[in-house]
Amino acid sequence: MSLFDIKYLFKNYDLFKDKDIKPYKIFKYSKLLKIIDKYQNICSIIPVGLSIEKRKIFKIKWGIGEKKIFIWSQMHGNETTGTKSMFDILHFLKKNNEEIVNFFFKKLTIMFIPMLNPDGSEKYKRRNAINIDLNRDAISLQSPEIQILFQEIDKNKPHILFNLHDQRSIYNVGSKFFNPAILSFLSPSIKGNIYSISRIKSMEVIYFIVKELQKVLPNIGSIGRYSDELYPTATGDVLQQLGYPCVLFEAGNYMKDFKKEIIRKYKTLSILAGIYFFASQKNIIEKNYKSYFSIIENKKILLDKIYRKVQIQKNKKNFLVDIGLMNFEKFFYDKKDVNVFSKIVDIGDLSNFFSYEENISLGKKFCGKKGKKFPEIGDIEYFNLI
Repeated sequence: MSLFDIKYLFKNYDLFKDKDIKPYKIFKYSKLLKIIDKYQNICSIIPVGLSIEKRKIFKIKWGIGEKKIFIWSQMHGNETTGTKSMFDILHFLKKNNEEIVNFFFKKLTIMFIPMLNPDGSEKYKRRNAINIDLNRDAISLQSPEIQILFQEIDKNKPHILFNLHDQRSIYNVGSKFFNPAILSFLSPSIKGNIYSISRIKSMEVIYFIVKELQKVLPNIGSIGRYSDELYPTATGDVLQQLGYPCVLFEAGNYMKDFKKEIIRKYKTLSILAGIYFFASQKNIIEKNYKSYFSIIENKKILLDKIYRKVQIQKNKKNFLVDIGLMNFEKFFYDKKDVNVFSKIVDIGDLSNFFSYEENISLGKKFCGKKGKKFPEIGDIEYFNLI
């Protein structure tokens, strides 16, 4: 019998979830400093450098095995789901009487950088303190944070890399019906070599993860494959080119799960599945890697809300249009909170789009502020349908 039973873990996730991490989209550097202390008795916690604003970047090391996994999160400061899942993993590993945990400990050395971009994380913003996107700095290496990542990878020579991100709510799995991407995966591309050794290895890991997750998926929502488009300055693409198998994990979205607690659960299980597969395989290059391409590719056809068949008026003429909106976030540093607001992003025939919230408004009239009778791109959702 396999040590890894994803149905059991799915059912009992709350038993190993780190409950000190509350349902909250923000995960700041100050929170990291409080949480990280809980795990000093099971792993080594080592400062490996400083951010631009002189915040410490930590590496957490667990296990004594020969196989080495390197995992990092929050290279984008406002993408926090992976960090929460990382501590759920550590909380799981803390239960060292479990047979699977002992198996991992002997087989693996797992290294985590839970927060690569502490300056951006403290302000809940994507980029670092000088507004560089760390995920597009893998060639010029201008940011100290990305320098630290590459130095640690070069020093430790891990056998596989897990790169944790969050994904916008625009991604649907396929284009036939409403099917939001709960998670998405990518084996980053290599120019001119679709089947390099490093890419084959990461494809194989991803295919196993997806097969396992399909056992516990809800009725709506699925697992997608992120675009294979080559990004020459992206971290995953560069590291894959250097010969390090890299798996990109994207925490997607689910209906009415704004704080991503459902997504956090799926992401935690996906990381555990990847860890188990890597630990249990003698030779990771097997026959299933081409099945990676059977994972349905993401399509950018989701909006947060659509009003269908709304009547608008211009120059005394009436028109029927769909109005599509997306949610946007604004971080208030003084309140330490995020406000969400909706803006109009598209108007017209949106029949090829799906949405998390559908409003059939056939013939209802648009009535904006001060009696405005037609919408404009960029308008905030301050209007009525009458």
